Amino acid sequence: MRTIARAASTAALGALAVSLLAVPGAPLVAGPAAPAVSLVAAATGPAQQMLGLVNAERKKAGCQPVRLDSRLSAAATKYSQAMSRNDFFSHTGSDGSTFVSRIENEGYPAPRSENIAAGSATAQATMQQWMNSSSHRRNILDCAAEDMGLGVASADDSRFGTYWTQEFGLGTD
Repeated sequence: MRTIARAASTAALGALAVSLLAVPGAPLVAGPAAPAVSLVAAATGPAQQMLGLVNAERKKAGCQPVRLDSRLSAAATKYSQAMSRNDFFSHTGSDGSTFVSRIENEGYPAPRSENIAAGSATAQATMQQWMNSSSHRRNILDCAAEDMGLGVASADDSRFGTYWTQEFGLGTD
């Protein structure tokens, strides 16, 4: 998984460098096709931002960093989409699902905890919401957690606009 995310990041940085170094009016030469990327790599922006914020807080608390897991990110993304699409905000899904069942349905065998937030447009603002809440802070600073997934979804016609879901797991290595 880390290799896929690293390859996607490398490809994205390469594309950025080409666009920044391109001479105006000069034709761009196409390079090799970008590799197929996973859900985690496709969500590099907010997921990587949140991962950095989470791991900075974990480091201050003496915890090891968590790593992104595609299965946890899939569960988180689907849940954020469900909350935004159905305009609700709860740890219990409108179908009665729990974070444990949602994570296990994605094939991740060791669910640990879930954080949800709504209304903030940035990873930084969402992280601040979570760190100001004792239960969400406890999930982030749980040194037993080894993996994290993140999902973000927005709907203009929903009550909160943007919905964030963060899933933690105990690791599968």
